[in-house]
Amino acid sequence: MADTKPPDGPPTPLGTAEELADVWTRFRGGAMVHCPADDGPLALAVDGAAGAYRFVCTNCGLASPWFEAGPLGMNVRWHLQPGVSGGVADE
Repeated sequence: MADTKPPDGPPTPLGTAEELADVWTRFRGGAMVHCPADDGPLALAVDGAAGAYRFVCTNCGLASPWFEAGPLGMNVRWHLQPGVSGGVADE
């Protein structure tokens, strides 16, 4: 079962399900979405094998957690860490 809470620690931009849902909704509506850290443009990274997405700032590299989005809503994958794709560590 996927974790439903973010890891403990200081709050990070795009670190809550609510923030991600807001950015996702604006992105899907055709709006330009900007990084909360440096106002740079956000790009959408896609992991087709894992069926997950995340936003990454093209300037500073800030990245959101991986998430799934579908007709029934959004599921944030708090358990996937940087360097992990589809649950298997990148080599």
